[in-house]
Amino acid sequence: MNNLSSKGLNIMLFLERIIFALAFIYLAIGEALHLNAFIQNGIDIGLPYAHIICPAVVILTFICCLLVLVGFAWKTACFGLMLVSLFSGFFFFAGAVNKVNIVGVLFAFVILINFLILGSGQISLSYFLEQRRKKRNTRLSNIR
Repeated sequence: MNNLSSKGLNIMLFLERIIFALAFIYLAIGEALHLNAFIQNGIDIGLPYAHIICPAVVILTFICCLLVLVGFAWKTACFGLMLVSLFSGFFFFAGAVNKVNIVGVLFAFVILINFLILGSGQISLSYFLEQRRKKRNTRLSNIR
């Protein structure tokens, strides 16, 4: 994890995580509420195993968004959302390529790459657990 000391940067990363996760959760809720239509759309475009893949994408999106929201398992969650973006970009936008779809997928990638480079910041579960582990290890080394 990067050593981020700027309070403003940490607040920015925290707000960015919240906004990004809420945007993906909004999309996932729409897909979950209309799951049958989402699956049918997958079948219509020729997606193999659409009955399995489409619900798995919705579940993966929810899980990864929750991990991004709290700042835990950071790289895994970012890569999971990258897979979701690639999946959506290649399968669901393949027949309707327009600027909005392409820009949406590219924006998601830019933000996820930003997350991977900068890390989750100090306002995250990962940072809290790392600090707790360091304190425990320091106490254990002082005992010896």
